[in-house]
Amino acid sequence: MEENEKIDDRMSRFRFKPLQYDTTANYERLQERIKISDMPVIRSISPAWRWFSIVASVALLLVSTLHFIDLKPTEHAWYEVTAVPDAKTKVVLPDSSTVWLNANACLHYPRSFDDENRVVGILGEAFFEVRKDPEKPFIVEMGRLHIKVLGTSFNVITDEEDDKITVTLIEGKIALYDSSRPGKSEKFLVPSEEAVFSKTDGEIAITTIRPESVMSWVSGQFYFDGNTLDEITRELERAFHVKIHIENETMRNKTFNAVFDSKETLDEILSILQIPARYTVEKRRGEIYIN
Repeated sequence: MEENEKIDDRMSRFRFKPLQYDTTANYERLQERIKISDMPVIRSISPAWRWFSIVASVALLLVSTLHFIDLKPTEHAWYEVTAVPDAKTKVVLPDSSTVWLNANACLHYPRSFDDENRVVGILGEAFFEVRKDPEKPFIVEMGRLHIKVLGTSFNVITDEEDDKITVTLIEGKIALYDSSRPGKSEKFLVPSEEAVFSKTDGEIAITTIRPESVMSWVSGQFYFDGNTLDEITRELERAFHVKIHIENETMRNKTFNAVFDSKETLDEILSILQIPARYTVEKRRGEIYIN
């Protein structure tokens, strides 16, 4: 109670001065701002009509502004994310789906998805983990080839200079179709299947693969089970962002069985494989040569 009495006492000391408002002056300023100097000003107009004209002018301005906003076309903002060289980048999409971009890969996606589809574009290598939403299919556009999914995980490799696009399914189910051939039937993939699309003839070849070999660049774990040195070096190139040359052709088809975890470096992996293969490793200008 004492605190309230103190507040009331302090408030009683304030005196508020009445707001002075000159109706005639404000009316004349309004006439000047809307630039109607060529029209005669009726000085004998009553204050009531002056107030009415002010209110009407403000109302007209408000209606015009709302009309302008309503007619303004809807703008859809798109983002572009490019992974830096020698690194991978994680992107979380507006629907909480996740995309891992390998080095130099570029992803296009909208600030928000529309009510019908979730459409993105990709160039380079990327691994998708798509959140399931049966009401809004997820579409990946890669030039002519499009991928349609509801919720799954898969890997794609596409390059402007390469004739082929590679799509590998890890989980779920996806449909592939050539957007330039609307009447052509879709191709479906099941887990552990890989599709290679030819940009030249539009054909899609499907084979069975080991999912671990595709996921190694994301997880950093490598499982080699009867893989040739040529297959292994291509997998290491994608994971470590380095060019590896096999100069000894007799070594290219030699097979290996080995498992490496994410803590092991490229030098360690090549050194371990070197024991049974008996090859030599040389580094020149940032690239690796195997003899």
